[in-house]
Formats: sequence, C-alpha cells, structure tokens
Amino acid sequence: MSNDNLYIVTGDGEIREKFDSNTYYIRNKNQDEFVKMKVKAKKDFDEFNEDTGKFIWSYPERIQQLIKSNEFSKSDITMIFYLATFINGTGYLAYDNNIKLDKKGLQSKLEIGRTLFGKFLKKLIKYEILMPSGNYFKWNETCNFYGSTKGKAKPKTLVRTYVNQIRELYETKNEKGKRKYSAINLYPIFALVPYLHHSSNIVCKNPNVQDIEDIEYFNLKEIAELLDLRDSKRMVASLHSLVLDNQTTFIKVESKNEAYLKLNPRIFWRGTNVPDQNLVAEFDMIDNNRKKK
Repeated sequence: MSNDNLYIVTGDGEIREKFDSNTYYIRNKNQDEFVKMKVKAKKDFDEFNEDTGKFIWSYPERIQQLIKSNEFSKSDITMIFYLATFINGTGYLAYDNNIKLDKKGLQSKLEIGRTLFGKFLKKLIKYEILMPSGNYFKWNETCNFYGSTKGKAKPKTLVRTYVNQIRELYETKNEKGKRKYSAINLYPIFALVPYLHHSSNIVCKNPNVQDIEDIEYFNLKEIAELLDLRDSKRMVASLHSLVLDNQTTFIKVESKNEAYLKLNPRIFWRGTNVPDQNLVAEFDMIDNNRKKK
C-alpha cells in the first residue's frame, strides 16, 4: 500500500491530516517493543557508566602484544595501564584539571625512583606508547584513548577501563602510608583483560563466544600458567585479597570440581550493554558478607 493513501486519524475516527512519510513512519508492535528495549538498554548502560565513572578505551589485542613482549616487565604493564588513565580528550597525559603532565609530574604520579623512571620512560618512547611533544607527552591511541570511538574502532572490539578504579588500586595506601599493592601484585588484573568474556567477565579462552554455556573457561592452574605464576592457590588468595573501595576485584566460582575466575565489571567491561544484574549482585553479595565478618 502506498503511503499516499494513508491518513492520520484521531481516536474518534476523525481524519486529522494526510500521512506525510517525510515526517512520520510506521512500525508494527514487535518493532515498537524492540525500539523501546534498545532505548531502555542504552539508558541502563548510561546510568551504569555514570555510577562507575569516567573510562578510557583499551584494545585487548594491544594488551596481549605488550604482555607477550620481552621488553616489558609485569610492573611495566601495571604502570602503563595506570598512566593511560591520565589521557585527556586531546590525547595528552594530563591532570584532572587538564593541565598537562611533564616528566616530573609523570614520575610523581608513578611514585618510583628517578633511575627506574628514566628507564621506563625511555622504553615507552622507544616503543611509541608515549610520544614527546615539547615538555609534555601524547599517548598512542592505538593502545588506549579517551572519548568517542567514531572513526577509530567499534566499541565491541574494545574494553572500557574505568579510570578511578584503576587509580585507586595503584594509589591506595596501607596504615604506614606506603602503597598497599605493588605493581607486580596488580599485574594479573591487566594481564587477564584480553581473556574476559564480553558479557560475563569470566576469564576464558574464547571471550567472543555468544552463549555462556559455550564458554571454555581457564581453570586456576591454567590461569597461573598464563600469568607465569607457579602456585595457583597462592595466586587465588592474592587476587581475592585485592579490594577496591571495599569491592572485591576477582571472585572464584566452583564448577564440577574445578574453579574459574570472574573480574569485577566495575573495573573492566567488554560488553556493549549494561552488565547483567546477577553479575553485579554476585560481587555485591561477596562484599556484603565480607563486611559482616
């Protein structure tokens, strides 16, 4: 039927005006429900991101390249992720007030000695992760970037890296005023990011598979091998002890006499929709029980 023969009618049957296809469109009930579902999903995800805070984008493949490289140590990987959280909208490393970080500022943020910092900075520049620009530095956006993905990559190929959470893990202090977690302690969080399933945050071998029942998860022994660690029990205890603002970082899930790990979606999230409520509630349950002890 041609749109030329259609009219807009009021509830009592009175013809209001002729249908103008340039102004209006027609969709059936199923299409209408689908549109409503997409609008709600976007609203829910926007609310999750607002609650969780600012994030930068990271490339899983690039993370893997850095980890497999013999040039970067476990501590280097952690410091790279930490520095990336200071990317501003123009690609420079900057404070939250948008004043750019110079060499002295970078060393101060990393809280490392002059000699170690010098070696680390040279490495970043050599492998074009950092690009000097006068007294300041631009970050290579093929590693991480902040802002719109348009013209750069599809969101489903990226990982949302939540800024405040990464900084808190790196910066949090113990009772003596020293950093609570060393860069090596935090390394597993970043090393396992490329293996996060896109909708469950399970550490697995096939992170892009659609159905959860098809996930091939890494067991604890395999994860220890992946991280180049010898003792899987000590590894789990270490990961479980990493607490972010009273929130558990990793949880262990038992399945058929084996166990696998999930990473808190408030730190890294690969999905293009809001994390499932049950996934978030699982971490909240662990945290609530820990507080009661």
